[in-house]
Amino acid sequence: MILRTVAVAAAVLMASASPALANPEVWSWGSIYSANRAGKAKGKVVHDRPGFVVSGKLYDFPGRTGCSWLTFRWVKEEGGKGYKTYHNCSGTKPLEFSFPTGYMLSIEGKVCRGTSTKATGECSTWEGVWAQGG
Repeated sequence: MILRTVAVAAAVLMASASPALANPEVWSWGSIYSANRAGKAKGKVVHDRPGFVVSGKLYDFPGRTGCSWLTFRWVKEEGGKGYKTYHNCSGTKPLEFSFPTGYMLSIEGKVCRGTSTKATGECSTWEGVWAQGG
């Protein structure tokens, strides 16, 4: 009985010492559409240790020529910048993605259309995905 009480107390103490691991904060973002509405992206930002993880899906709608391109840009907490780009040419299956950003101040995304090798246009404006303080 005493060992069980000690084990429960230790588990509670560990959970309270690392609240981000016990209850990560999650924000939803999107939908972001390309200018011609042939591509779409949406997802979540999770604040957990160490920093943030951005995940979601990039859709390339069927019956449209070309591919969907999604680009993220973010400002790191220590002042640097980060970029990440994905593309999907399937027309039927969304591309699932997930990447860590570390600690950041804000992140934006835009969806464009393009070929299988590069984005060529029909871009949305940069849209806020997450920002510190709301």
